[in-house]
Amino acid sequence: MEQPILNGLIQYNTEGSYPWHMPGHKRRLNTIFPDMVDNPFSIDVTEVGELDELHDPKGVILRAQQRAAEVYGSDKSYYLVNGATCGIMAAISTVCDHGDTIIISRNCHKSVYSAIRLLGLKAVYMMPEWNDDLCMFGGVSPDLVKKALKEHPHAKAVLIVSPTYEGVVADVERIAKLVHKEKLPLIVDEAHGAHFEFMSNVNETISSTNYKNVPRPAIRLGADIVVESLHKTLPAMTQCAILHMKKGFVNEKRLDEYVSLYQSTSPSYVFMATMEACIEKMDFERDGGFIVFKQLVMEYRKRFGELDHIHLVNGDDFKEYSNSDYDYSRLVFSVKSCGIETEEGTVRVTGQMLSEMLEKEYGQVMEMAGDNYVVAIATIADTKEAFEALYLAMETIDKQLMELEVEADTLIYETPPEKRMEIYDAKSRMEIRVPIDDAVGRVSSDFIYIYPPGIPIVTPGEILSRDIIRGIRRALEQGRNIKGVETEGPGKGYVYVVKEARNGWLPRRKKRI
Repeated sequence: MEQPILNGLIQYNTEGSYPWHMPGHKRRLNTIFPDMVDNPFSIDVTEVGELDELHDPKGVILRAQQRAAEVYGSDKSYYLVNGATCGIMAAISTVCDHGDTIIISRNCHKSVYSAIRLLGLKAVYMMPEWNDDLCMFGGVSPDLVKKALKEHPHAKAVLIVSPTYEGVVADVERIAKLVHKEKLPLIVDEAHGAHFEFMSNVNETISSTNYKNVPRPAIRLGADIVVESLHKTLPAMTQCAILHMKKGFVNEKRLDEYVSLYQSTSPSYVFMATMEACIEKMDFERDGGFIVFKQLVMEYRKRFGELDHIHLVNGDDFKEYSNSDYDYSRLVFSVKSCGIETEEGTVRVTGQMLSEMLEKEYGQVMEMAGDNYVVAIATIADTKEAFEALYLAMETIDKQLMELEVEADTLIYETPPEKRMEIYDAKSRMEIRVPIDDAVGRVSSDFIYIYPPGIPIVTPGEILSRDIIRGIRRALEQGRNIKGVETEGPGKGYVYVVKEARNGWLPRRKKRI
C-alpha cells in the first residue's frame, strides 16, 4: 500500500540530519517528557466523560488554561490547537470591526494579512528599522508607533512583531504605554518568543553563567494580547500555540467568541496534553535545564563569534537602533561579505548556498535561508553534541570562504511597495495571469512571499515595481521557496495582477483568467 507521507517521514528520520528548525522538541519528545504516554493514539479522544470542552471549558481544560495564565502572568490564557495563526486572527477580529483601520508592522506574518483581508480592514504599515550592514530588519521603534498613532487617530489597534524571525526584540513596554495613551489595545505577535518566560527569570545562579540579559515576555510588559507558538521554541508538538490576554483594553467575551470561531470543533487532546506537559516541564526547568541551555548558548556563541568570515548576528549589531533587546538563543549566521572559489571563479555566497552546504555536506538543517544569512533555532532540547556538530560544520565552511566586497542582494526593501488599494479590494476584483516581466507597474492581486518566514514581499493591492520583479526573478534563479509565483520551466514565471479597464477598475467580482 502506498503511503507517501509516512514513507517520506520515515526516510527523512533515517537520513541522519539534525534539525536546527522547529518544532522545538527536535524530535526528542520522549527524552524531554519521559512520563508521556508511548502510544499517542491512547489519548486521542473527543469530548467525552469528564474531559471537558475546549470551546466551553469548565473542567480539566479550564484548570489547565488557568494554570498557564498563572505561569505566564496573564489574566487569561487560551490553548490554541490551530497554531498561532488562529490566535492572530482571533486577536485582530476581537479589536476590529469590518472596515476599521489597524496599524501594523510591515514584517508581520501572512496570518495578519489574512485577517485584514477577511475583515476588509484598512492597513497602515510601519516599516521596522533597517540594518543596512546586515540587510536585515530590526524592530519597530516607539517613535514610529507614536507617529502612526498621530497620523491615524481613527485606528482601532496596533500590532507588532517581537521578537522578529532574526531575534530582534522591540521596546514593547514603551510602545504599550504609547498605545494605551490613545486608549487602544496592543497586540504582539510573539510567536518566536514562547521561551522568554522561562529564560528571563534571571537569579543569582543564572547570572554567574555570564548569560546576556534575556528579553522579558510581552504580556509582562504591557501588551494586551500576546500570541506565542509553543512549538517553535519549546518542546511542544507542531501546531501547539497559546494566546495570553490582559484585561483593560480587550473585550473578554468577544475574544472568547473569536478564539472559538477560528479553532477546530474537534480539538486534539494529544495537542492539549502536550501543551500542558510542556508548560509544566518548562516552569520546573527554570533553574535546571534552562541554566544548562543558557550556558551552552553562550559557550558556542563565543566560539561562533571567533569565525573569520561568517558573522554571528548579535545584539551589538542593533545597538544604534531603538530595539530593546536581542534573543541570544537565536543563531543567525550572516555571509553578506563572503565569497568562495568555484570552477567559474569567485562568487558571492548567499544564505541559500550556506544552507545547502550545511545540509548536504554536514547534515545540519537550518530553519530558514535568507538572501544573506541563515537562521538556526536553538532550544532546550538541543544537546552539547548538537552544538558541537554545528560549530565544526561552520568552522570548516568558514575556512573555505574569503572576504568579498560586493553589494548584497535582498528581497526586502526599506520602504513598502506603493499601495494602490486595500487587500480586500484587490482580492475582490477580477485578476489575470501575466508573465513576470509584463507585471511591472501592475497591481498585485496575490501575496508574494518567501516561506519561511512568510512575510509578504508584496500584498494584494500593491504595485509590482521593477525592483520587486527583479528580486522575484533572482529568488527563482536561487531556488528559493517563493509563494505567489507560478513557474513553468526555467525562466518562465507568472503572477496574478488586478485586471484593469480603460475607464477604471473593473467591478468587484472574482474570477481567474
